[in-house]
Amino acid sequence: MEKNRTYRILLDGEWTLEDLTNFSRVYFQNYSFLYCLETEAVGVAASRIESVLNQSELRDGLSYVNIYDRFRSSVPKQDRPAIKSIQYASPGWIDLALNPEAAVQFAKVMGTFLASIAGTAATYKKLHDIYLDLGRKRKKQRNELLKLEAEEAIIVQKLNNELAKGLGFESLPELDKHTRDTEETSKLLLAHYRRMKKTAEFIKKGKAKFPEKLHETTDEQSEDDS
Repeated sequence: MEKNRTYRILLDGEWTLEDLTNFSRVYFQNYSFLYCLETEAVGVAASRIESVLNQSELRDGLSYVNIYDRFRSSVPKQDRPAIKSIQYASPGWIDLALNPEAAVQFAKVMGTFLASIAGTAATYKKLHDIYLDLGRKRKKQRNELLKLEAEEAIIVQKLNNELAKGLGFESLPELDKHTRDTEETSKLLLAHYRRMKKTAEFIKKGKAKFPEKLHETTDEQSEDDS
């Protein structure tokens, strides 16, 4: 029996073409983050994390774009979200063919994120401010290799733990093992937070819902819905 690979995102409210474009982009970014790094909950991630993070340096904004490009290129064609059917109504849906573990895990972590959104935002701000200050020090001293002070590094590790928890990210120890650098881990979590926040806006506006299970459908039903 063929494994079910259909995940249905529920749609509602009014959508613009720009909404659909932005939604598709951030959904794939979040999906590919979990696909490549969430080794505890997404089986395929264990075979991706080392190659994806090998020689990655996240010292500037451009590198965030680069790492998400790397995530995207590490998702094979058969696991890249592809539209099977779409219906725009109130309510409507998008049926996607994709990796089922990554899709369901994203729905679960989004629930975790929404349940603790205020506290997670506060953690994000504390962590972000620490690196803003470090960036100013690097610029002032003209030393891009300047590290956090020992006490700051301890605080940052604690904040990394809190941010990962708020994001529903279960694989922080494994991520730390592969980045081998607290700052690198922080930058990945900060980037993921921003993309989770963008997706959460669609939920808060009543435009999208992410069920925590796959959608049971047949190929014939999918064709009828198209």
